Amino acid sequence: MTDGHCSFFLEKKRRFCRFKPNSGQKYCAEHTGLLGIPTDRKRIICPIDTKHTCYEDQLTKHLKKCRKQQGVLPAYHCPGINSGEADEDDLDAKFSLLDIPTEDLKQLILKINKLYDEHIKIPTEILSHSCLEEELCNNSYGIPAIRHRKQQASLIGHLEKMGLIKEAMTFVELGAGKGMLGTCRYKADNFHKWDDKGPKFERIRIDIEHLHLGKVNTISESCNPVVAVGKHLCGSATDLAVHCVTHTLTTEADGEEPVEKKSKNDKCKKFGGLSIALCCHHRCQWKPYVGKAFFQKNGLSIKDFKILCKLSSWTAATWTGWKSVDEMNKSQGTSTDYSKLLVEKTKLHQEAVSSIVPDNSQQEEKALANSDYLKSKEKDTSLLDRNVNTADTESSDSETEERSNDTEQISIKRPELNLSIKEREEIGRKCKRLIDYGRVEYLKEKGLNCDMKVYIEEQLTPENVAIFAKPS
Repeated sequence: MTDGHCSFFLEKKRRFCRFKPNSGQKYCAEHTGLLGIPTDRKRIICPIDTKHTCYEDQLTKHLKKCRKQQGVLPAYHCPGINSGEADEDDLDAKFSLLDIPTEDLKQLILKINKLYDEHIKIPTEILSHSCLEEELCNNSYGIPAIRHRKQQASLIGHLEKMGLIKEAMTFVELGAGKGMLGTCRYKADNFHKWDDKGPKFERIRIDIEHLHLGKVNTISESCNPVVAVGKHLCGSATDLAVHCVTHTLTTEADGEEPVEKKSKNDKCKKFGGLSIALCCHHRCQWKPYVGKAFFQKNGLSIKDFKILCKLSSWTAATWTGWKSVDEMNKSQGTSTDYSKLLVEKTKLHQEAVSSIVPDNSQQEEKALANSDYLKSKEKDTSLLDRNVNTADTESSDSETEERSNDTEQISIKRPELNLSIKEREEIGRKCKRLIDYGRVEYLKEKGLNCDMKVYIEEQLTPENVAIFAKPS
């Protein structure tokens, strides 16, 4: 349990509640009420939504807010539009790796090795971007802060190399959370109070499963191409996101028809590009998975897919990364003067990009100056700077939780398989990449150029592979 947080243990999530209790209380207001602990103020079950409670003396105020949230759904809320097709052979029954006969598991591992050797070749391309130069040069940051900023810098660097950071583009961060990737320099959308001269930000609170991007006013009323980004979209969220951009936007592939009949406004729903850092393959599910065709044509069943998801946890469960910035610099053979190194690296990257993307330099400079991807020119400490420790701690807690859940799965070592820890890690890694390759194949079938790359050092995160796609 973390000091200053609720002491209620969430069995399903296998962690303590992260809400803060009132002064002198052990539990947060919600769990205090659910446990029936006497307090000065009584909490009651909300009459509109019985899943939560509210203070009795604030019921009227709460109902106004709750009714607004429960009101008419927006046009872009289309139930299940990205959820995928159900399969009658997809049984919900849970099983353990212990339930799989040893010989069957051995045969499946042989098939995994064969398919990996036949299909998987992943280049490593670790980039950076000037918009995070100041953040990465902050000597007060520890490895948790640097870890996330280096990932963000590389993902944005890839977007720039793909020619996607320019004027007249709409960026959508899926599974945004606090919006740390899409807004980079600042924390959350509340900090973006720009005038008419600056970029516009909008937050949509909706499950990606039900999101129709083409019906979001900001997108439908603009002819800007839409670039979707995501950093560590957990498990099936990646598949929901891929469904979302390929089904509710126009990809303009030859012979490709959108879900709805084309109209004169389809040109204003154009898919511009995709960048998704992959995560938590053990939480993938068959129904929304977009790579079914790849598994089926290679003779892998739905149960095989689920076994691969379980085996994928063999990698992250034993992951150990750099514990300090000094350790990172020493391992990379760099000096502790990281700032100087970063500046040189950024200059080299920008020169390489300028030779690849033939944009007018003055127009590009003007476009980037108005982009939320540029570093702020203000000298005042940003909201992100003031809350960096909190933000990084929460993110690190999330990663720790995932690895904690994985550890339970790796405890089933199946000694009869005669696999070393290194071999188990390699099998888990191959399972991840085969699941991802199915996604790549799907995007290629939609007429898109798609690549899978190692975008950051594995010592910074075990989930160091991303998918990049753009129209041909």
